Amino acid sequence: MIFTTQDTSLLGTMLGDHVLDRDQIWFVDKGSDGASELYPLTDFKPRKDQNTERRYLAGSYGAVPVLDGTSFSDAILGE
Repeated sequence: MIFTTQDTSLLGTMLGDHVLDRDQIWFVDKGSDGASELYPLTDFKPRKDQNTERRYLAGSYGAVPVLDGTSFSDAILGE
């Protein structure tokens, strides 16, 4: 099954367990030419103890939306 979401909490943990395994997470990045690129989290070889949600919001994995020249994490934090 494939589904898409903007809910970054699915990248984190719930009650101490990961919601999704690292091999189940894929990102989509839209290029300047309008084409989309699909790539898995496993391409980044994340450690098991990394906070995937925080690193995603910080732009470590790409695929973070940019809102009117403001980064997604700045928009969330109100900066």
